[in-house]
Amino acid sequence: MDFRDVTLQAITDFSEQLDAALDGLTPEQWRWRPTPSANHIMWIVWHLTRVEDMWINSYLAEADQVWEKRGWADKINMPAEDRFGVGDTPEQVGAFPDVAPELIAGYRADVLASVGPVIRGLTESDLPTTRPEKNPLRPRPAPTVLWVLARISVECSQHIGQVAYIRGLIPGQENWRG
Repeated sequence: MDFRDVTLQAITDFSEQLDAALDGLTPEQWRWRPTPSANHIMWIVWHLTRVEDMWINSYLAEADQVWEKRGWADKINMPAEDRFGVGDTPEQVGAFPDVAPELIAGYRADVLASVGPVIRGLTESDLPTTRPEKNPLRPRPAPTVLWVLARISVECSQHIGQVAYIRGLIPGQENWRG
């Protein structure tokens, strides 16, 4: 067992937690916002998937993102350019395309299918590597592969907690326990 196994197990675990938090929600509940300035579940799931796609496929694999390669930008009716939701305004969240939750779930499934081969292809010597030409954090310095692997788990787990919290706030879902 090594860092690849731990990373893949973390991704499996947080993906199962996300599935549990989404189970049984209606399309209206996916888009419910506790306040006008809050994110809705659909936007959060899209955002965490975009971030995972960017880090795994663009940064780590130095390849095309599933977002563009598999046509998800067109399917979801969003620009193909590098938009991940970072810094989105409440208005942008509210204007998120009115698509079926299954479409967002399909994008997520495609990204998850891409994860294993990329992570399995990494070696310990890759961990201190940076990829300045693929750095989405400019002007900050490019992060190491090690930082990216940790960041995926941290950020996705935080967003899954937000999904579960919002679900608990949805009228009729107050007694939900994930």
